[in-house]
Amino acid sequence: MLAPQTEEAYRRLRRMILSLELRPGEPLVERKLEELLAVSRTPIRAAIQQLFREGLVQRTGRVYTVAPLDLAELEEAFEFRTWLETYVVRVAASRRPNARQLQELLASVEADLDPEIELEKATDFHLALAKLTGNRFVVASLAQVLQRIYRARYLEITRPQGADQALSDHLHLIELLQQGQAEAAAAFLQRHLERSREALLESLEGSILLGVRSS
Repeated sequence: MLAPQTEEAYRRLRRMILSLELRPGEPLVERKLEELLAVSRTPIRAAIQQLFREGLVQRTGRVYTVAPLDLAELEEAFEFRTWLETYVVRVAASRRPNARQLQELLASVEADLDPEIELEKATDFHLALAKLTGNRFVVASLAQVLQRIYRARYLEITRPQGADQALSDHLHLIELLQQGQAEAAAAFLQRHLERSREALLESLEGSILLGVRSS
């Protein structure tokens, strides 16, 4: 558990990185961050270390910078996620979730105005689906890939109507699962993920963001 000042510095820096207020490749200069966040260097250093462990910050020598967005890696991650989650919904639909499981899924898709909370709920929803397979390795693999593309998912969910579209898609997917329509659910989820991928690539088109890598 982080100390209060460290927690505050961490959350604010994390939000700035996710929203691209701090651009990929941008150096994290402690003196500037002290002025920006109005906290001392000790919590700032601790916050940067936490972000480094999460992969949002990288280190070269003594210099910490915002980690770049690797487009080739994102493409691979989205491809793997699609393979994995279409399998997940096929299995989940074939088993027809019971009332309690459906309630848990619905609870994870309630709308929220805060994008980070919204994204946490979206993550909970997809992991809850994975748990319906009864395979812990599937759940662990999905959790890992969702974390790897977290910044990309944040950009997608904060675009105009992004959160509303995700909520609508999740609710429709639950209906298909309840009806046992495995192939329809898999096809619908594939379209949902493809829209997310296209929205991300559109926002990064031309590699106009500092530090974006295309290969």
